[in-house]
Amino acid sequence: MSRPRAARALILAGLIGASLLLPTTVGAQSRDEVDRTDQVRDDALGRLIAANDALDSALEEFHEVHAELEDLIWRTATLEERIREREGETSEMRNTARTLILEAYMSGGGDLFSVALEAGSIQDVITSQDLIDRATRFEVSSLDTLEATRREMDRLKTDLQEDQVHVAELQAQAEGLVTRMDELQRDAAIAFDEADEEAKAALRAYNEEKRRQEALELARRQGAAAGVSNSVTPGFVCPAPGSRFINDWGFPRSGGRKHKGTDMMAPRGNHVVAVGDGTVRLKTNSLGGTVAFLKADHGVTYYYAHLDGYAAGLSTGDRVSAGQLIGYVGDSGNALGGATHLHFEVHPGGGAAVNPYPTLSAAC
Repeated sequence: MSRPRAARALILAGLIGASLLLPTTVGAQSRDEVDRTDQVRDDALGRLIAANDALDSALEEFHEVHAELEDLIWRTATLEERIREREGETSEMRNTARTLILEAYMSGGGDLFSVALEAGSIQDVITSQDLIDRATRFEVSSLDTLEATRREMDRLKTDLQEDQVHVAELQAQAEGLVTRMDELQRDAAIAFDEADEEAKAALRAYNEEKRRQEALELARRQGAAAGVSNSVTPGFVCPAPGSRFINDWGFPRSGGRKHKGTDMMAPRGNHVVAVGDGTVRLKTNSLGGTVAFLKADHGVTYYYAHLDGYAAGLSTGDRVSAGQLIGYVGDSGNALGGATHLHFEVHPGGGAAVNPYPTLSAAC
């Protein structure tokens, strides 16, 4: 059993044990009736926690697949660029070979021209000894590397085809996980609606204990990965109410990058709000798409990316208040076509990003 799952099991066992200590009015109830009531309560709490844990596990798996997919897409783009470069090189060398053949014919080089007529392909001509000899005399040294370049290009194309197949597989897996997360979200909502207040309170206690343990783990880390204390972000409001997220700080991204924020998964159009009082700056870029910067009065700058749009009437330089609508969850930028989410970053003093997860976990 993994450490997170083991921890969840211990927390659940503790909660169920605690629930057995709650006072129960026996009255005319028999011992069996009391036991059945306790069992129903425990079963409801177990279903509620299981539904939420299943959703969290699916979200973790999605982030792992998404990280691998991003890295692979970047690799395929790099391979395609290298293939284009090699094709350009071989095309230039073939043109040189054709020029040599023509010059050989015009200058009476019948042997070389005969090779050209009898060859099965331009590649056979290029690698013929007659052409190599003539290329040497014409000081066309690049012909010596043509065969090696062609072999490398063939290898790159094979690698690209394999990676493209893997990309398609990962995309299908990611799409399947998005569908599964939607189903699990509905299951969790149904379980919550059907639970009584006692089970809901136990779930809140369970989630609070999970956050406490995560905070202890993060506190042992150093630097940006540890995030910042709540005193640095006073009055912080959850930027995407109702979203689901994990600690995906540092996950791999395309081009060898590391994830410098938290992806908060939510349906398209869900509200995105200001986390504090401050001034907004609205922009677009290739990675984040439709983005917003919030420079809060307490000195921290917050970055919102992949928005589906801004709140009506909102403009760069506007003052906003904590909790005010500033935009909507989407998939703009390099998230286009993927699972809709808010990419959120925290920049203390407007400097380098730090892990938002501890701050978000405490507020959302």
